[in-house]
Amino acid sequence: MDAQAHKTADNRRRLTLLRWILGFGIASTALHFTHNFVEIDRYPDDLVSGEVVRMAILVAWPLFTLIGLAGYRLYAQRSYERAHACLAAYAFFGLTTLGHFLDGRPDIAPFWFGTIFTDALAGLAMLSFVIWSARVAVPAESRSSGSPAGRSSSMSTAA
Repeated sequence: MDAQAHKTADNRRRLTLLRWILGFGIASTALHFTHNFVEIDRYPDDLVSGEVVRMAILVAWPLFTLIGLAGYRLYAQRSYERAHACLAAYAFFGLTTLGHFLDGRPDIAPFWFGTIFTDALAGLAMLSFVIWSARVAVPAESRSSGSPAGRSSSMSTAA
């Protein structure tokens, strides 16, 4: 397999992994935040009122989902640094669901309780992907594209 074909296959594998992580995150947060919106009375509200939480859900879930999807699109276009910024923001969104425990324990069924943790798991998986990709994909692309990082050794020998 030549270098270009290997790079394309590697990018496809990373995109497949990203698609699964993002899909899992979107499904988990859709379930959790829908339940959170509908059953707001079952969640503690000493820190933030239920109405404020509902408004935040109406704004935050679509916004962060769009940011995650934009990150995927940028990643597919190999605009890795911009993609990583979007995907890291999306990861943060999933991790914030653990904030429910700052205000007490929600009085919800085990399934819905579990979605708090699946959101956090999705956020952690996305953050791990971003860190791994930044260490693997970006340096590999830099070396093969002739960017300054990839040209530094050839420039020093020419001097």
